[in-house]
Amino acid sequence: MTTLTLTKPQSAQGELAELYAAIEKSFGSVPEGLQLFGVSPKLLQIQMQALGYFGQHPSLSGNFLALLRYILSEDGGCQFCIGFNQGLLLNAGLSAESIARALQNPLNAPLHDKENRLLDYVVRAVRNPHGVQDAEIDGLRKLGWTDQDIFDAVAHGAQHTAIDIIFETFRVAPL
Repeated sequence: MTTLTLTKPQSAQGELAELYAAIEKSFGSVPEGLQLFGVSPKLLQIQMQALGYFGQHPSLSGNFLALLRYILSEDGGCQFCIGFNQGLLLNAGLSAESIARALQNPLNAPLHDKENRLLDYVVRAVRNPHGVQDAEIDGLRKLGWTDQDIFDAVAHGAQHTAIDIIFETFRVAPL
């Protein structure tokens, strides 16, 4: 149970009720983490736009994004996000063993080598931005990643780390 007072979907009104209805249509319910964002409806709207953007990203696969979030959530100990993203990965057909291998070394993720290389770069960049080398960008470009792809992947990882912090600060319950 979170430390802030959440508006439950059945009690929401106005803009928040509309946002919750869209979330329920997409997810089947309104998870507690998104109810937490409902404390600030404008930020919930922005979060939903970001989820929509990444959900239809032309280059970054759903498994890539979920694995990125899973690894970063393990770093921060966000049990809600660990469970949510692990569930997405398992439902997509990835094995628990392959997910564990990716956690130990993103280069061993059960994705295409091109995605594994970007995953490794993004995880290292989010963990330590000064630890990645400028020359690595050229290597990613040679694999076919665009500057927008690389930027979007790092932005998604960094934003997700911020969400983990928010969820842990306000004690969003694990799934």
